[in-house]
Amino acid sequence: MYPQHSRSSHGQETIASSISHREETTPRSRYTQSPIYNGSTADCRYRCLGPVLPYLVNIISPSTACDLLDVYLTEPGSSLFRCASPYIVTRVFRKKSMLHPTSPRSTTPALLATMLWCSAQTADIVLLHVPGSRAKICIALYDLATSLIADRDPDRWRRIHGGLRVESEQRRHSFQFSSAQPQTTAKNEPVGVIDDVLTYILLSIAVSGGDFKSDCSKWWSKALRLAFSLELNREDEQCSAISSPCANPLCSCKRDQDHFSLSSIEAVEERRRVFWLLYCLDRHLALSFNRVFDIPDSYCEIYAPLPEAIWEGLDTIPLEKLPKRLFGPPTIVTGTGFFEYFLPLMTILGDIIDLHHRRFHPRLGLVDDSHAVSIISELLETCEASIDRLCQGADGLTKDAAPVTPAHQSAKDLSRLQLVAAYSAHILHVLHVLLHGKWDAISMLDDDDDWITSTRFNDCASHAIAASQAVSSILEFDPELTFMPYLFGIYLLHGSFILLLFADRMPQLGANQSVELACETIVRAHEVCVVTLSTEFQKNFRKVLRSTLYSVRRSSPTELEEHKARRRALSLYRWTQGAKGLGL
Repeated sequence: MYPQHSRSSHGQETIASSISHREETTPRSRYTQSPIYNGSTADCRYRCLGPVLPYLVNIISPSTACDLLDVYLTEPGSSLFRCASPYIVTRVFRKKSMLHPTSPRSTTPALLATMLWCSAQTADIVLLHVPGSRAKICIALYDLATSLIADRDPDRWRRIHGGLRVESEQRRHSFQFSSAQPQTTAKNEPVGVIDDVLTYILLSIAVSGGDFKSDCSKWWSKALRLAFSLELNREDEQCSAISSPCANPLCSCKRDQDHFSLSSIEAVEERRRVFWLLYCLDRHLALSFNRVFDIPDSYCEIYAPLPEAIWEGLDTIPLEKLPKRLFGPPTIVTGTGFFEYFLPLMTILGDIIDLHHRRFHPRLGLVDDSHAVSIISELLETCEASIDRLCQGADGLTKDAAPVTPAHQSAKDLSRLQLVAAYSAHILHVLHVLLHGKWDAISMLDDDDDWITSTRFNDCASHAIAASQAVSSILEFDPELTFMPYLFGIYLLHGSFILLLFADRMPQLGANQSVELACETIVRAHEVCVVTLSTEFQKNFRKVLRSTLYSVRRSSPTELEEHKARRRALSLYRWTQGAKGLGL
C-alpha cells in the first residue's frame, strides 16, 4: 500500500552521503580509537544492523551492537537477570522481519542508532561495566543518532511554491546544508517514513526518563508533527464522496489498495502501531507533566492494532482471515500484548485528563461534571470486567488445551497474564483515584476545601488501599519490577498520595495497622523501582513517606524541621493549575 522499503532506502542513501560529507570536514578523532571498539563486520550476526555499522567504527564493535539489539528485542519481565531496556515499552516491528537472515526489514540508520542508544543506557554487557565506558558510549551513540535524524528533519525545510527551501538565512552566505533536498508529498511536504517518527518517539521516551524530563518536548513535538504530516491518524479514513470517482486528489481513496500482500499489510500495520504508541505515550506524558494531551480521540480514524500473537505470526496466517478490529480507541482489555492491555487504559486515562483540566477552565469549569464522571466510572468497571474474563478464559484454556500446547509455552503465557492482570488492576485503581480525587499531594495535606469529608474522598481512599494490595501482587509476580519500569512509576506515585495523607493524619486519628502495612508496601515498591530505573521523584517520595511513618512511630525534637523538609521535597512536583508535574 505504501512504498515503505523504497522510501527507507532513499533515506539511507541521503544520510550516507551527508554523513560521509560531514566525516570529510570533521576530525575522526572525535571518539577515541581503542582496541575495545575494533571488530570486523563479519562479527555482526544480524544483517538488519548493516546500514548503521559504518558509523559505529569508533564507538562499539559489531558484536557489541548485536548484543545491544538483543537487549532491545528482549521481552519485558521475561527474566530477572537479563532485563529488557526500560525505555522499550513495546516492539513496533515484527521480530521475524527485523532478524530475517537474508532480507531483513529495511531500517534507517538513525532509528538503528537510537535503538542501540536506548539499550546501552541500562544493558548488562561486560563492555559497559568498564569504568566510564557506559557514559562515553551512550554520549557517542546519542550524538550519532541525533546527527543522523537531523538530516531527515522536516523542520529544516520550509515550503515554497514549486518545492522546498532550507530554513536558514545562512544559505545566502555559502552555508552548505548537510543533506540533499528530500522528496515531497502531494501536499508539498518533505517525505518522511515511520522510522523517523519512531526515532523521535524513542528519543522522547529515553530523555523523559532521565534527569531533565521536560527536555523531551522538542523530540515529542517533532514526532507529533511528522505523524500528522504522514497522516498516521487517518490510516483507515473512509472516502466521504457521494459520487465516484472522488474529485479530491488528496483523498484517502487515492491510495494504493493492495490489501492482500504480506508486505503491504505489514507496512500498514506498522503505521497503525506507531500511531497507537504515540497515542499511549501522549496520555502517559500528559499525566506526568500535568498538561492536556495532543491527540484527541476525534482525530483517530484508524483501526486498533492486530493482537500481538497474530502480528508476530502474520506470515503464517491466511491474510483474508485476519480478525476484524475496533475502529478508534478501544476501552476493554483483550489480551496480554502492549496494545491489548495498555492502550485501553490510556484511552480511559485520556477521558480523565480531559475532565480534570476542564475543571480548571475559567467558564466551563462551573458546569456540573457528574454525568461525565458516571460515564468514566462505567468505562473503568467494564475494563475491569474484561480483565476478569481474560483471566477466567486463560484458566479454562490451560486446563483444556494442555495436551496440544507445549508446557513451557503455557507457563510463559500464564506468567505474562499474571503480570498484565496485576499491573492493569493497579492502574485501574489509580485511574479511580485520579477521577475522584485531587492530583496534588500538598493540596491533599492542606485540605483547604474539606475534601476529606466528601464522598469523593471515600472513593479515593478505598481505591488507594486496593491499589496498594495490587502492588503486593505485582511484587509477588515481578519482584524486580522489570515488566514496565518506565511506565509504572507515575501510577505508583499517584496511587500513593492518599496513603501519605493517611500516615500524616495518624497522630490525630490514632495508629492504623492496615495503613502502615499499605505504606510499607508502597515504600518497598518505590525502592525496587529506583533500582530498576533510577528516578529522582521516586527517591524523594520514598524518603517523604518513610520519614512520615518514622515520625508517627517515634516523635523526635526535629519533627517540625523534618515536616518542613518533607514539604519542600513534595513541592518539587506539583499537579496544581499551571504546574508541570514531573517536568522540572
